[in-house]
Amino acid sequence: MGRWHEWAYRFLLIVITSTLAIALGSAGLAGGQSLIRYLAARNFDLSERDALLIGLGFTIIGVLVAMLVSSYLTEKAYQIWEKVEKMSLADKMAILFGVLLGLALTYLVSGIPLWVFLRKQQGMAVIPFLGLVVPIGVLLIAFSIHTLMKVRDVLSWPAIAQVLSSGASATAPNHRLPSVPDKLVDTSVIIDGRLADVVKSGFLEGRLVIPSFVLNELQSIADSADELKRARGQRGLAVLQDLKTVAAAAIEFTEDIPPEVHRAHSVDEKLIRLAKRRKAAIITNDNNLQKLARLQGVRVLSVNELATALKPAVLPGEELTVVIQRAGKEPNQGVGYLTDGTMVVVERGRPHIGHEVRLKVTSVLQSTVGKMIFGEFQEVTRRNVARSESGDLFDDNGGSSSRRHGSKA
Repeated sequence: MGRWHEWAYRFLLIVITSTLAIALGSAGLAGGQSLIRYLAARNFDLSERDALLIGLGFTIIGVLVAMLVSSYLTEKAYQIWEKVEKMSLADKMAILFGVLLGLALTYLVSGIPLWVFLRKQQGMAVIPFLGLVVPIGVLLIAFSIHTLMKVRDVLSWPAIAQVLSSGASATAPNHRLPSVPDKLVDTSVIIDGRLADVVKSGFLEGRLVIPSFVLNELQSIADSADELKRARGQRGLAVLQDLKTVAAAAIEFTEDIPPEVHRAHSVDEKLIRLAKRRKAAIITNDNNLQKLARLQGVRVLSVNELATALKPAVLPGEELTVVIQRAGKEPNQGVGYLTDGTMVVVERGRPHIGHEVRLKVTSVLQSTVGKMIFGEFQEVTRRNVARSESGDLFDDNGGSSSRRHGSKA
């Protein structure tokens, strides 16, 4: 939570607690006095000390109830304030006009009769009348706000609607036009490194939100004493620097974390709570976080699942070329790999280890570990294919070693 929001929350808590304490304490004192009068009318012998204790006890009960309820009411008030803060200018104007219209209707329905009533009764029996006016006013204000919020999207307000819609589209990020939900970025997907390439491709729309607790976790990994963890953390920081240079990427580093999110013990739980509050999705490669978030109704985007979905589909009967890298488990089998890491088992391929061969796909096996392709050896296309230091396979002319053929060459 930002410092300004933290102070606003504390101020709101103090105001609500004080108001409730005064109101419920006074109500408790009035209730205690009513009880004392009732007991006195029933001829109970009460001393001044007993009457004082009864009044004080009821007052303390009222104050304690206020302290218990104030935290819950403050939380709800803060949530409402956050929602209003994120609304577009047009929505805020609709709420303002709704309140004004509701107050005007309340005055027309109840205000004038109340004034006439007070003049006739000379101030007597005001409380029962106010007890009727207040609920009517609340209902009329709620009805006016609801109506204006609905009408604003259907009707075009002359002049004002055009100004509001243009102002909202220019200044408010969450205007009423169809918008893309924010994406909360997990530490695992930052360290993975592929997020920057996905963003650069333009397939990932919307704003990437990186909460302060994720950045802190990434920083702690980068400062770790373990060399491997430190390297992973530094790579994650480098990915964030790369993302900041992408023109199409909208990145927000936020410290505005609500109190209930701060109270969560783990980073995963904080991400899920924040995603619920902001109605955002989570980008992660953490399987446990992915399962937990989906169980709680939070949308999850996984780069691993995206990579699996983008693997080229291979059908029986197609022809592939692959480099036989090692022997298979069964006699006369050779094993190679496609550029995406898919294992290819080639029957009668063992004699051709180190060569690029063409094969005909016979079957495709999808398992929990990944996909395996089985095929029959057709012919050798290139001999003595060497492996570069980077791990890519090249022939003597520098050509790539793995490709697909639509028809027999």
